[in-house]
Amino acid sequence: MAMHNKVTLASTPVLLALMWQLRNEPLAVCTCVSVLAGLATWCLIPAAVNTFKRVGLSGKDMSKPTHPILAESMGVVAATIYLIATFIFIPVQFRSWWSAQDPQSPHNPRVFSYDRLGEYLSALLSLQSMVFLGFADDVFDLRWRFKLLLPTIASIPVLIVYYVGYGVTHVAVPVFMRPLLGTHIVDLGTLYYVYIGSMAVFCTNAINILAGINGVEVGQSIVIALSIIAKDIANVNSGNAEAKYNHLFTLYLLLPFVGVSTALYYWNVYPARVFVGDTYCYFAGMTFAVCGILGHFSKTLLLLFLPQVFNFVYSAPQIFGLVPCPRHRLPKMAVDNPLPRRLISRLRQEVDLDQHTGSDSSSESSSANAISADADASAVGLGGIHQAISTAMTSFSKGKGSRSKRPASGRRSRSASAPSAPSSTYMVASRTTFEGAKPLGLAIVRLYELLGIADVERDEQGSMVSVNNLTLLNLVLVRRGRLTESQLNNCILLIQILNSLLAFFIRYRLSHLFYF
Repeated sequence: MAMHNKVTLASTPVLLALMWQLRNEPLAVCTCVSVLAGLATWCLIPAAVNTFKRVGLSGKDMSKPTHPILAESMGVVAATIYLIATFIFIPVQFRSWWSAQDPQSPHNPRVFSYDRLGEYLSALLSLQSMVFLGFADDVFDLRWRFKLLLPTIASIPVLIVYYVGYGVTHVAVPVFMRPLLGTHIVDLGTLYYVYIGSMAVFCTNAINILAGINGVEVGQSIVIALSIIAKDIANVNSGNAEAKYNHLFTLYLLLPFVGVSTALYYWNVYPARVFVGDTYCYFAGMTFAVCGILGHFSKTLLLLFLPQVFNFVYSAPQIFGLVPCPRHRLPKMAVDNPLPRRLISRLRQEVDLDQHTGSDSSSESSSANAISADADASAVGLGGIHQAISTAMTSFSKGKGSRSKRPASGRRSRSASAPSAPSSTYMVASRTTFEGAKPLGLAIVRLYELLGIADVERDEQGSMVSVNNLTLLNLVLVRRGRLTESQLNNCILLIQILNSLLAFFIRYRLSHLFYF
C-alpha cells in the first residue's frame, strides 16, 4: 500500500474523533474538514491519473528531456473535493441555531442568519460555476476573449448578494486628494461594481498567466491563501461582531482550499506527476476574488497580488498583440550533462593503468570511443548528447567485460553505476522575434531594456532582432541566469512570500499616512 493511503487510513479516525469532540467550535471543525479534504485529494489524484489519460486529458511535459506524458486538468479533482468539503460544512456554521430546543419557535432568541447563508451559498455557486467553466476551457481550449467573459458570468451571484446585503459603494479618499475633491468619502455607485467584477476577472486570469513550470500555479496560490489566513487569525478577535464574521467567513473558505491545494502541490511540484490545468487556476483565482469581495479586503488582496499585477503589466505588449506572442511562452529547456567529463577523467585513468599493466587493446579502443563522444557532444542536440553518452558507456562496459577478472570488492562496477547519473536540466529564458511588432510595442520593449528588465538581441546594425518572452518567469531567468525548474519555482515562491510581507507592512504600517 502506498504511503499516502497508509497515512490517510491512520489519520481519518483520529480526525473524525477530534471533530466530534470539537463539534461546538465551527473553526476547529473546519480545520479538521480541511485536513480530511487534503488527505482525500492526496489519495484520489494518483487513482484518477489513468482515467484522465484514457479519455485524452493528458499532455507532454516540455520542460523534461524525455517529455513524459502526464494527466492534465487534475485541478478538477481538488476543486470537486473542496466543494464537497464546503457543502458538508454548511450546517456546522449554524450549529448554535440548530441546537436550540425549537429552532422554528418565534420565541427563539437566535434568529437564523439568512443573509450569511446567502453569502456562503453565493460564494459556493460562483466557485462551482468557475470550476465548470475552467474544465470546459481545459477540454475545448477556449479563446482568450471567452476567458475574460467567463469569470464575469461566474461572479454574478456574488455581486447580487453584495448588492442586496451591503450595497456599500463609497470609498475613502487618500489624504493628499482630499483638498482637491473637498471630501474624504466618494460614492462610486455603479463603478464600484465594475471594480469588484473586474477583480474577479483579474484574479482568475492572473494565476493562469503566471504559469508554465511545475508547481508554480499551486505554489503561489498556497502562499497567498496562507497570507490571508494569517491576517484573519490575527484580527478575528480584534474588531466588532461584523468584522469577526468577515474574518471567519474567509477562513471557512480558505482553510479547505489550502488543504486540497497542498495535496495537489505534492503531485504537481517538480518533478510533476500531474498537471493542474486551467481548472485550478480559475478555481483558485475565483476563491480569492470571492473572499476579497465578501470579506471586504479587496485593497489588501490587490497588494498580495502585486507579483501577478507586475506580470500582467510586463506581459501586456504580448497579451495585446503589440509584440509577437507565441502560443507557449514558458521558459525553454537546456541540458548540461556532467557525465562525459567525469567519465573521460575515469577512462583516462584506466588508460594509464592499462598501459602499465599490459591490458588488451579493446579497453583502449572503448576509451577512445568515449573520448570522441565527448568531443562531439557539444555539436549535437539533446538526443545526440544522450546517444553519445549511451555509446560511450556501452563501449566502455564491453571493454571492461573483456578484461581478466579482478578480485571481488565492495564497490559497484563502473558500468552499473554510470547510467544512474542523471543529467542536469536547466531552464533558460525563451525568446520571440519582432516580426510584425507594432511601433508602440517596440517603444515599450526599448523602455524595458532601459530599465534592465528585458534582454534584447541586436544585429550588427543595432536593430532589435529578438527579446525574451515578457513573463516574470523569463525575467527571473534573464536576471539570475539559468536555473533548474525547481530553483525557478522556489524563486517565484520566494518573491510571493516577500511580497506578502511587504503587503502587510503597507497595510498595517503605512496606511495611516494615506487614510486617517
